[in-house]
Amino acid sequence: MKQHLIECGVSAASCEEAIAMNVHGPGKNVNLRIDYISRTMLSNLPDVLIDLLEVAAYVYCADQRLVRGSEQLSKFGENWRRSLRFSIPVRELEVWHDPEVQYALIDTLGFLSDDSYAFDFRQTETPVQPKELYFQDLIDPANEHDRVALFSGGVDSFAGAVTDLVAKGQSLTLVGHYSSTKVRSVQEGLIADLKRKGFDRHLSYVPVWVSNEGVQAREFTQRTRSFLFACLGFVVAEMSGKDGFSFYENGVVSINLPLAGDVVGGRATRTTHPKVLRGFEDLFSLLVERRIQIRTPLQWLTKKEVTEKIAAAGMADLLSQTVSCTRPRKWTESQKHCGVCSQCIDRRFGILAAGLGEHEASDRYMLDLLLDDRSGRDDLRMALAYVSLFKKISATPKERFLVDFPEIVSAIGHFPGVPTSEAGDLLFALFQRHAKSVEEVILSAVREHSAALFRNDLPAASLLAACYNRGHIEIAPPSNYDADAKAFMDRLSTSVLEFAFDDDKKRVHFRGDLALEGANFKLIAALIAAFRTAKSRQTEVPYLPAPDLARCLGVSDQSMRQQLRRLREVLEPLNVSMGIPMDQDSFIQTKERAGYRINPQCREILIADIVGGVLSASTD
Repeated sequence: MKQHLIECGVSAASCEEAIAMNVHGPGKNVNLRIDYISRTMLSNLPDVLIDLLEVAAYVYCADQRLVRGSEQLSKFGENWRRSLRFSIPVRELEVWHDPEVQYALIDTLGFLSDDSYAFDFRQTETPVQPKELYFQDLIDPANEHDRVALFSGGVDSFAGAVTDLVAKGQSLTLVGHYSSTKVRSVQEGLIADLKRKGFDRHLSYVPVWVSNEGVQAREFTQRTRSFLFACLGFVVAEMSGKDGFSFYENGVVSINLPLAGDVVGGRATRTTHPKVLRGFEDLFSLLVERRIQIRTPLQWLTKKEVTEKIAAAGMADLLSQTVSCTRPRKWTESQKHCGVCSQCIDRRFGILAAGLGEHEASDRYMLDLLLDDRSGRDDLRMALAYVSLFKKISATPKERFLVDFPEIVSAIGHFPGVPTSEAGDLLFALFQRHAKSVEEVILSAVREHSAALFRNDLPAASLLAACYNRGHIEIAPPSNYDADAKAFMDRLSTSVLEFAFDDDKKRVHFRGDLALEGANFKLIAALIAAFRTAKSRQTEVPYLPAPDLARCLGVSDQSMRQQLRRLREVLEPLNVSMGIPMDQDSFIQTKERAGYRINPQCREILIADIVGGVLSASTD
């Protein structure tokens, strides 16, 4: 793993192994600028959120400067992950030294980008740079809108915006991040089109420019872009007096299963993964000491269904003005989609599946999805991997979904208000619908181009020709399919969660080689006495009120809830290892206004009955 030291707020690095980054002053090499904010909104911005903006800008820009492994899929390996240590000056040092804040920051960024993070915060030197430094185009007055939402200019963000504007009759403040003027022009063009359609008074746009200055970006995966984007949305929402903001992205992309076996970890993006968004919520809530919510109204929709919402809102004529490609350097005036990256492939499948191909000519892509030659580099492999993945999903029965696609498990339990068992069913149905739409696009194209396929007139390395030759994408079923399916179903029948409490070593053990200790142990220890007493007396297990539980742990209510969330996350592997459908109440039950208790359906057993090695899950 490559190790990097990033020294922030300085004009020069202290050693050859470090890089220097600065958002202001003589050594400035990071741009951070937010336009079209009112003076009233700016007055509502506390110093800790200026700190957050700077932290996010440093993380994002360092991500671009510090290269990973080769861009060839087959060569990703140990050099993919990086160890990043940041030294950052902040105004509110006590807040950033809070262990809960540091945990939320490090844990969420680590899962998001598949890197290792460490932060050394220090008190910023006086005189402190004024917050007006980042807000150069102040406006007055400003419209007060119903919601704040993130706006990239792609299909999903446009669909979410027009749905809220048209179908729901809401007014929006759209926050757009750009590091290229080409991206900003796309966003501004769509905003202008919407205003011309009569939404001028219901819409405002806040463009945010964050980029490296005078330094060439070397890494283009940009896994931390969503952290920066979310921080920008949160800051604007906070200045607007809102309790959160909206992130428009469909559920298939949000989970984003890896397309191929060597696309692992951060190589398969987790930019809007439910676990990442809950981590953002926790961090933001800790910073302002009240609950912040990130809304994802498109979570249970496929790309096809999201695209259909644009037509339903009467905006199909603007579909071709949206841009999904992440390679703006390749864009031309007439072609802003490379047709090769996963975003372009996913977009085109969605548009064709929605029957809206007539609203976007295929020549707006540098490479046609189905008909053009993809023999260069990994162009064909990426497209075939996409089709192969959803072909496999289509053939997967519900009882094997978690077994064959274990990456799904990390998302289960992170959908607010949705029980884990229900979330699993919803995700299975979601991916099945998307797989069906991919199949329909391929079959429709085969019918349309049957004569050319029969005569071999299409390039052999075109996606349609490769799919027509089934040998390219046939996936053999596992030889032990029946045995695995039976074993999985047998495990599902084991509905009782068993645990053993070790007072001496201060651990709680579970079947499935998992143990809790540290802060997790302390939380369970605060609840175990009431559980045991009720069991021995055969009475109802009482709930411990939230303030009382927080008092027992010696932490705030907010910290106690964060700890409970982390405990539930630690238990997530039992979904697969034990085949026990885990929701948030499987072990620790929550009841509004009553408090918390160990689920009465759980069974405490002797430590000697837990056989095998145990994985430690400490939070200290």
